[in-house]
Amino acid sequence: MNQTGHMIHQELLSDVIKDALEETAVAFFAVDIGLTPGPTIVKADDEPYEPPDADVTAVIGFTGSMEGGVHLSAPLHSALALASAFSGEDLTSFESTARDAVGELTNIIAGAVKSRISDDIRLTPPYVISGSRLIISYARSLSSAKCYFRTNKGPFFVEIFYKK
Repeated sequence: MNQTGHMIHQELLSDVIKDALEETAVAFFAVDIGLTPGPTIVKADDEPYEPPDADVTAVIGFTGSMEGGVHLSAPLHSALALASAFSGEDLTSFESTARDAVGELTNIIAGAVKSRISDDIRLTPPYVISGSRLIISYARSLSSAKCYFRTNKGPFFVEIFYKK
């Protein structure tokens, strides 16, 4: 929802994501990692929601005027590149520093998304899930908009998911 309480159209959420990334910490190291936006996928209302399929997914939940959240998902090598660029350290394994960096990066993005949608949204602390073949369960009726990005170290995506 925006400040006036009207539901944001899914198509506009991709602009919200892109704008949020341009104004957050990602913009500060975009040149270092060669960040370029890719396609946007908006889930059709009649399709069931599928959670991210990635080696690393950071999640920030939304409560209040909008229920749902933000994902930042990436293959392991891309997540390490993002964490290294964000932390300023050369990270070679996905341990606590890398987890914290990806979680904080997602938190910053979620805060920027929140500021564009509604001040009445509350954010949960970030949590980071990593590994292969993990099963994450979500309500199948969620709506979502997902923006893909490329870096010189690999792809990642940011997704807003929410209940209508």
